[in-house]
Amino acid sequence: MAIFVRDKSFYKTVLALSLPIALQNLITTGVSMMDTVMIGALGEIQLSGTSLANQVSFVFMILNFGIASGTGVLTAQYWGKRDVTTIKHIMTTMYRLSIILGIFTMLFTLIFPEQIMRIFSSEADVIVEGVKYLQIMSFTYVMYGITITSIGVLRTVGTVRISLVVYSVSFFVNVFFNWVFIYGNLGAPRLETRGAAIGTLIARITEFAIIMIFMRTKEEKLRFRLSDLLHTEKARAAEFRRTATPVIFNELLWASGTAALSIVLGQMGSIIVAANSICQVVVQFVSVFFQGVGNAAAVIIGNTIGQGKYDDAKARAKSFLAISMILGVVAGLIMLVLKPIAINFYNVSDATKHVANQIMTISSVVVIFQSVAMITVVGTLRGGGDVKFGLFIDVLFLWMVAVPLGFLTGLQLGWPIAVVYCFIKIDEILKSGLCIYRINSGKWMKDLTV
Repeated sequence: MAIFVRDKSFYKTVLALSLPIALQNLITTGVSMMDTVMIGALGEIQLSGTSLANQVSFVFMILNFGIASGTGVLTAQYWGKRDVTTIKHIMTTMYRLSIILGIFTMLFTLIFPEQIMRIFSSEADVIVEGVKYLQIMSFTYVMYGITITSIGVLRTVGTVRISLVVYSVSFFVNVFFNWVFIYGNLGAPRLETRGAAIGTLIARITEFAIIMIFMRTKEEKLRFRLSDLLHTEKARAAEFRRTATPVIFNELLWASGTAALSIVLGQMGSIIVAANSICQVVVQFVSVFFQGVGNAAAVIIGNTIGQGKYDDAKARAKSFLAISMILGVVAGLIMLVLKPIAINFYNVSDATKHVANQIMTISSVVVIFQSVAMITVVGTLRGGGDVKFGLFIDVLFLWMVAVPLGFLTGLQLGWPIAVVYCFIKIDEILKSGLCIYRINSGKWMKDLTV
């Protein structure tokens, strides 16, 4: 079988689906970068506090991405059959779960902000700044969850441009209100860390309003309405639980594992946290396109299997694997070029810049393997219905290898950050190897709609 399929329409579809998603991710990365720059201008303590506090938002976002991805496994295949009624029943379960999760996270962060921050840091000043940020961010979660899951499902039926609109507007709203409230411009009070949280809250309200207006007035494929939340079908709810639960647990394990590794970095000091924050913005920037291709792969493979075209699905999976390797290498090279520019862009100490340089060099290699794992697990395998595989490899490599080694080398042995960082990223390398084996085995193709 050829590595690349000889079907021009396939590549046109990949570009049509992945480019808007990549641009959306680029805009989201721009928001993260501007937040880091604007908060970083206040000092490393404020930057570290908000960065660690955002681990809650990160875990929440990933869980909702898991809910949307688990839903998308089904909706992509049902859309291949054009079964809109079933898709709407599945969406009802998705929204209910996201809303419950949002309410729980809001109450948890409102009641226990200081306890949450103490998990990530032992520095009193960092904890204080993080608490300020969390108390306001609490009110974003319900809206943010609905926005993420809505956009996720719309992608599976080929509606991708709305996400670009949502996050483009959100970018300008967030940057403007950050400028107003962080520094006290246009007569507003200077709120610093709280101002950054207020800017994000206003941006989340804006995103939610846009997606709800679109769903009500412009969306023509699914026509989901608020009244649909009152109706469900037991068979479809059970189908959702069987398919989506492994994906949600997969994302929960991955997000909580990543948060656990943030605890390691947080306990190593604010300089390490600030340096990692700078590095992660660049990682997000160089990875936007393979994230877009990963989402495109889930849609294309899901639709293909839903149509019963198994040979086409296998051929396209091989092509996505080759594309993931190419994009990973390109991302790594771009990261090396951007490294000195990015580091010198921030107003941080020389010690922070030195650490950022070390971990960014390591990340420029790791990103190759991240590309393979992202496009394969989140894209091809989930689209193909192989939802338990990602759960298996995250339990095996993240929780049984990377997390224990991170705590051992970083907190117990006190090894240099460069060595510790290699160990906490080792799961990406191990995962990518097993992903390649899984694709070549052909055992990942499952039609979940029969």
